[in-house]
Amino acid sequence: MSVYERLGVPTALNGVGPATRLGGLPLHPSVLEAMNEAVAQPVRMDALQAAVGRRLAGLLEVPAVYVTSGASAALFLATAAVMARGHADLIDRLPDTTGMKNKVIIQAAHRDPYDHAVTSVGATLIEIGYPESTHPGELERVIDDRVAAVLFRPGRHGNLLDLESTARIAHQHGVPVIIDGALFVPPVDRLRAFFAAGADLVAVSGGKGFRGPQASGLLCGRRELIEVVGLHHQDMDERDTTWPSNQATSTPATPPRHGVGRPMKVGREQVIGLLAAIERYMANPGADEECGIAELGHSEEVLRTAGIPVTRHHEAALDVPYLRLDLAATGQRVDDVVRALAARPVPVYLGEAEAWCQAVTINPMALSHGDGRQLGEAVVETLADLRGQPARRD
Repeated sequence: MSVYERLGVPTALNGVGPATRLGGLPLHPSVLEAMNEAVAQPVRMDALQAAVGRRLAGLLEVPAVYVTSGASAALFLATAAVMARGHADLIDRLPDTTGMKNKVIIQAAHRDPYDHAVTSVGATLIEIGYPESTHPGELERVIDDRVAAVLFRPGRHGNLLDLESTARIAHQHGVPVIIDGALFVPPVDRLRAFFAAGADLVAVSGGKGFRGPQASGLLCGRRELIEVVGLHHQDMDERDTTWPSNQATSTPATPPRHGVGRPMKVGREQVIGLLAAIERYMANPGADEECGIAELGHSEEVLRTAGIPVTRHHEAALDVPYLRLDLAATGQRVDDVVRALAARPVPVYLGEAEAWCQAVTINPMALSHGDGRQLGEAVVETLADLRGQPARRD
């Protein structure tokens, strides 16, 4: 009996992809082996973060890297780093931002629920532009001596400021640019392109295309900024007389207390697991998507055979194909279908980003061997049940 069976929690068919609410993606045995090895012995976490950061920076060809508990945590820590830098008194004060730079500028088109990762540090978001357009002057006019950073999200549509223009204007005023790249890396070429265009810090998910532990992420960026991230994040139960204060040039002589990022701690198994996953990815980029993409083909075959309108598209951010099911053409309401799928003995979850136009999607990233046909048959049976007809199996 599995651990989930003992708890009475049903396992599911995940057609959504790398969603945290569904536990993320399966981990390769080599990643699990590395995580198991990591927990066998204790290690000083700041030394581990520094060593893994150097290794990852070399692999990814970026200036510096720090492992976090997800992309949202990376955004949080990036904001803390640009606001307080390495000043122990300011680190201790957050989220009280009195007397420090506390504004983060963002284009209206770049607003997102993950803005909470920035504002919970104590920052105030300054919105510029409109949902489909931003002018350069709108950024230039709001930069003052209280601005800590500009937050940029790629992949938004409209006549917006691109990254290169944003970075050029921000850097003219000495303001760093933070990128929320959670969905967009890998491919690694995108990460390097962000820095080439002027990014200072980039938040990346570890549990999506890299297929690391779900609660892992990366903060990549300028070395002097990455060096102070741990001061906001790590266990600071240190005595000033024995604290290894010479570990980085930007480290204060007296340690700060626990920073605002302390609740987002990562374990040694997450750090090593993410390193193993990225090493695996870099050795053969995209290879771990092949199984899921093949399974997606099986889903498509079952759905087409049953006469369900389905089209194949490409998910630009995650760089994988996906299926779009037009439920309007079946005569069924999307909410009824989603609820019925979730109520099956083996619950099935599909993407709902296009539910507003009565469509659902199937992402292949979480599909293992046999899942594709099983998922397709579950959709066919559910639609037949809702129509009160036997499932069609040609």
